Amino acid sequence: MRGRRNRGSLVGCIAIVTGFVIILSLILPSGFWWFAFGAGLIGLGLWLNSRC
Repeated sequence: MRGRRNRGSLVGCIAIVTGFVIILSLILPSGFWWFAFGAGLIGLGLWLNSRC
């Protein structure tokens, strides 16, 4: 069984993801970010529908 993550690991994960997004935003074109935003919304919607 896995234990719950503590608050520090959540903050660390958010910092890592934010760093990747900042680095990628310097490299990738703006059209990619609209695609990623749309894909994220679809994924969020699917996840929310699967929980209900």
